[in-house]
Amino acid sequence: MKLKVIETFSRVWPQWVACLTAQLTEEDAELHITDDEASWVVSLLPFGRLFGATAGSIIMEYYGSKRSLLISGIPIMISWICIIFADSAFWLYMSRICAGITFGMFFSCFALYIGEIAASNIRGALVSTIVNGMPLGSLIGNVMGSYVSMMCFGLVSLILTVCFMIIFPLLPQSPYHYVRENNAIEAKKTIQWYCRKSNVNVELEAIENFVRSSEQSSLRDKIAQITERKNRRAFSVIIVLFIFMQLSGISTVTFYMEIIIRSAKVTFLKPATIVIISSGIGIVVGWISVYLIDRYGRRILMAVSCGFVIVSMILLGLHFMLLEQNFDPKSLEWLSIVAMIMFMLMSIGIVPVPTTMLSELFPDDLKSLAGFTASITSAIFSFMSSRTYQPLVDLMTEKYVFWMYAFIMVLCLVYSIVEMPETKGKTLQEIQDMLREKKKGGARR
Repeated sequence: MKLKVIETFSRVWPQWVACLTAQLTEEDAELHITDDEASWVVSLLPFGRLFGATAGSIIMEYYGSKRSLLISGIPIMISWICIIFADSAFWLYMSRICAGITFGMFFSCFALYIGEIAASNIRGALVSTIVNGMPLGSLIGNVMGSYVSMMCFGLVSLILTVCFMIIFPLLPQSPYHYVRENNAIEAKKTIQWYCRKSNVNVELEAIENFVRSSEQSSLRDKIAQITERKNRRAFSVIIVLFIFMQLSGISTVTFYMEIIIRSAKVTFLKPATIVIISSGIGIVVGWISVYLIDRYGRRILMAVSCGFVIVSMILLGLHFMLLEQNFDPKSLEWLSIVAMIMFMLMSIGIVPVPTTMLSELFPDDLKSLAGFTASITSAIFSFMSSRTYQPLVDLMTEKYVFWMYAFIMVLCLVYSIVEMPETKGKTLQEIQDMLREKKKGGARR
């Protein structure tokens, strides 16, 4: 299990490229790009995710989630090759599109694969562990980008990706995959590999019941199945959660963090140093969520995370408002630094919870459609958020943009408490039974 987590963890490297955006806008950068070009560099990753989400879901439908994850390594290798040879913004655009394709493929299937190999009492922790690769990748990228050339950056990343492509195929398929192929012998072997102390026959019977209870063959059957109450609810929860995640500022504040800090006139620490510190805190918080998510539940972590982001965005907006009122920038520096640190506490809930829910809410035959829906939704709103950030800042200034994010997170907080189902500690079949319940009381979710 640990090996699986480590290897899948390594798939989240597209975030590394994001750290170059701010550095490349500096006048003395080895490859200087304009602010408008930097905006495209940021937004083309979610644009590429649209294609990756489609490709990943189709591949998963016919070849399974494990093979889809493996194939996602190809476009990210191309992305790093573009970085190695980049001598203009065009190469960065191509790199980001390829990285986005990998991102889209990865997020359309990895949570579903983990959901199939994980025990119910650690499923959230495993998904959260992998999702935490984003802040870890950002931190590594920020450090590397500050001390090595872009070519060296790309070479190191390419080598690590090749290592993944070699090691990942050695890991077993999920037992669900073999049950779908009516291969009970291999399914038992896989159960023994992933769950060393489990009762293999009992686990196999539960998996067979889950797969057979949702067997559909045609696309028409699956579309009809989506209209069932429990599946409508599952899809609506996933769509809303991924929309809120992308509109929280994750695709803008994270990518533009160094530029935001410069605009905030922070001189107490170098902007790059603040980015590294914030990223490090995001990693620590993410690992805390690994411990908490299966102990206190998805709903509590989501609510706590929303609260921190709301305060963060209010403080950041207040900082820029006071700057407009000609307050001394040195007396305000702590506001933006605290805001950035608090923003990274989204890693405790807003980042891992939607993906965890994706791994849990759907019957077997709707998983590929669910992965596609989640990845497409995330890609569309990530592109919209990142591409419109600079125009919105130009139109209404920073303070209103950040206060807008705060208001969106207030809505997310209410939704998390009132509408989001709690899946902590439940098996995949128990979750299906829960979604069938007609009673709408929060405690019954």
